[in-house]
Amino acid sequence: MDISQDICSLDELKKNTKAVIQSVRDSNRPFMVTEQGKPGVIIIPANIMKSKLRALQAVCELSEV
Repeated sequence: MDISQDICSLDELKKNTKAVIQSVRDSNRPFMVTEQGKPGVIIIPANIMKSKLRALQAVCELSEV
């Protein structure tokens, strides 16, 4: 995540939702949305989330052994 590029306020997200989503897709990086100047949520590209979930599942399976 590049703090100078991959962050916006909730108001900016409301005004430019399509552009923010396209930016996340194009950059393939997470994007932080702030609420009242504080970190609120992070938008994560689906392929990264899928990869992280697979890795987490593998770790959980290993810990069951």
